[in-house]
Amino acid sequence: MNRFKCVILQDIIAPYKSLLFNALEKSMGGDFKVIYFGETDRNRQWRVVKKELKFPFEVMFEGKTDEASSTKVAAETYRRLNCYDPQVVIIGGYNYFAYWAALIWARTKKRKVIVIIESHYLDKPRYILKEKVKRLFVSNCNAALVDGTRHRDYTISLGLKSESIFIKKGTGPVDVSFYQRAVSRYKNNKIDLCKKLGIPCNNFIFIGRFSPEKNIISLLRVYKKIKDEVGKGWGLILLGNGLQRKKIEDFINENAVKDILLPGFKQKEEIPFFYVISDVLILPSVSEPWGLVVAEAMASNLPVLVSNRCGCYPDIVYDGINGFSFDPFNDDQLFELMNNVTRGEYNLEDMGKASLQIIKDHTPEKAAEMYLNAINFVMIESSK
Repeated sequence: MNRFKCVILQDIIAPYKSLLFNALEKSMGGDFKVIYFGETDRNRQWRVVKKELKFPFEVMFEGKTDEASSTKVAAETYRRLNCYDPQVVIIGGYNYFAYWAALIWARTKKRKVIVIIESHYLDKPRYILKEKVKRLFVSNCNAALVDGTRHRDYTISLGLKSESIFIKKGTGPVDVSFYQRAVSRYKNNKIDLCKKLGIPCNNFIFIGRFSPEKNIISLLRVYKKIKDEVGKGWGLILLGNGLQRKKIEDFINENAVKDILLPGFKQKEEIPFFYVISDVLILPSVSEPWGLVVAEAMASNLPVLVSNRCGCYPDIVYDGINGFSFDPFNDDQLFELMNNVTRGEYNLEDMGKASLQIIKDHTPEKAAEMYLNAINFVMIESSK
């Protein structure tokens, strides 16, 4: 490809995007730079390991992005774009004042703009005024990088033509080999590991923030019904932390729900172990832009039960092949699926193998290729 100078703007250093940018570095070399507003934000507990970032990057403000004023971040964004003077600016969304500053800079300097859109129509309530503002932003961009098919359709509704939209298949790729190493290490000892933890040998698992949109209380209601009607045999691992932790603990205690493990928040290196001691991932979210944990579980040979509100559902979850989708507002649907799992109605091993085969195709290199295609597209269009 032709070599074009490019800046990618991101709010925080997200570990799951580093794989993508590392792959992009191999293709573009020093022709691109990632500029982060800050290292993390107050809602994230993950550890930032800068030595894993193998690409050129800058961090505007050390610490949390939400500790710096929005006007200060916007002004610094404008200044750095002036200094670097890229031909293409890839903007990480439209939800920060600094992203609007970047759009204004690019339009003023007659540079090309690619916007990253990780939302779809179902992930949040939509309000007419907000949608008009988003449409103003998106219609001033030359192309978009989106997570999946739902995100593409939403982006079209915001004013971009389908030929200028590039699907990168996820908010970030997963390193399949990273999860497969854990499978090789722990799989043969799964029964002993579960016994040491005091949990059943078969387990459902949820991984994510303990927040209302994750719909964990609904999952607990269904799991309680499973335990009441089926009895022993299956446990539930709730891995994570957040504002709803006390509410979750209260529900478990007040309803005397058994065989639930609450390990707390775990760093990236610790998570694969919990996939290996589990049998089925459940993601019951009522709002979920993508659902990276689904891809991680698939890379760990797990079948998945995924809310049909999750952005990843139509792209990597194939009903009856590697899992099933369900309506997160209908407990009966999830109960039927979980009940069928506990009764052995599904071949979980075959579904897990299908998961792995599907997700193997979603590599960092292919995601990076979509970035390159988008960059080439906007530069070729400008030469016409």
